[in-house]
Amino acid sequence: MSYESIVSIIKQVVEIIQQVFSILLTICLGTGVISGPAKDNPITFQDEENCKLAFVALADTQLYPTEFDSYYLECGFKDMARAEGEFDALVIAGDITEMGDNYAYDIVWNNIDNSIFATKSVLLATGNHDIRLNYEGNTKLIMDKAGDYNSKQIDKPYYSHDVNGNTFIVMGSDEWQLEKAVISDEQLSFLDSELARGTKDGKPVFVVCHQPLTDTHGLPEVWENGDLGKDSAAVKEILMKYENVFYLNGHLHDGVYENSLEIFDEEKGVYSVNLPAYGPENDYGEYTQPGLGDYVEVYSDRVVFTARDFRAGEPLEGYTYTFYLK
Repeated sequence: MSYESIVSIIKQVVEIIQQVFSILLTICLGTGVISGPAKDNPITFQDEENCKLAFVALADTQLYPTEFDSYYLECGFKDMARAEGEFDALVIAGDITEMGDNYAYDIVWNNIDNSIFATKSVLLATGNHDIRLNYEGNTKLIMDKAGDYNSKQIDKPYYSHDVNGNTFIVMGSDEWQLEKAVISDEQLSFLDSELARGTKDGKPVFVVCHQPLTDTHGLPEVWENGDLGKDSAAVKEILMKYENVFYLNGHLHDGVYENSLEIFDEEKGVYSVNLPAYGPENDYGEYTQPGLGDYVEVYSDRVVFTARDFRAGEPLEGYTYTFYLK
């Protein structure tokens, strides 16, 4: 059997699966088993008038090419659109799709393009699910899309972008890896120089990388091979040189729980925040349903992280963290 025949059969099977899921989704919506986001608990900011920057941070959306996953994402964006303040950026910290297939990516892009983020900044990082079946092709696909959203050319799996005067540094593996990442000396140098630039006026900088650093967020107990990899120590050493740095990761498929936050250096204000998985595979935590993420408010004196169930449009009580800038 030729390669073209195999691809054709796979496409036909996927189309049948999509049709089945579409029928099931219609039934579930009609019976109330699945509902859209609540309308009586909109996102509110602590001080909308003085908020310098607001963004949504998601990880592990891991879309399968099904109507169910598309609907979860659509519900989340509807919840964001009903916020009482305006969001300036969207962050997706890797594992954008489950299989790295173009159909699933198109679902994500269409949801973004039809949302409040269509004309604003979208920061996309690659994750292991994005690159392990097609490293070069999917890295280029995601970087090209990030370039389109942010009106710049991005030729490498890492880049920086300023939003409202605050710097985001997105990291990604420089080589193919199954689970971990390879961070080249060139990328480490880029991280160092961009942190120096972004923090020089005392503003917070947000470093986005799919994998967590070694020995953070319950590692290695929760997952023996779940860290960034051999370059983790070098990355952390660079982070620790600066003040007001927030390292945002996903990958662990945790929900929302106490270990979502790691304080690297409280005096300098260097933190690691483990973002919950937006997709359906949240393995541990007080909240483990799909649709989880954080929204972040930046003020002149503080940064506020608030965990939320975007799919259901509900706040998660007890998971608002305020960090005062140094």
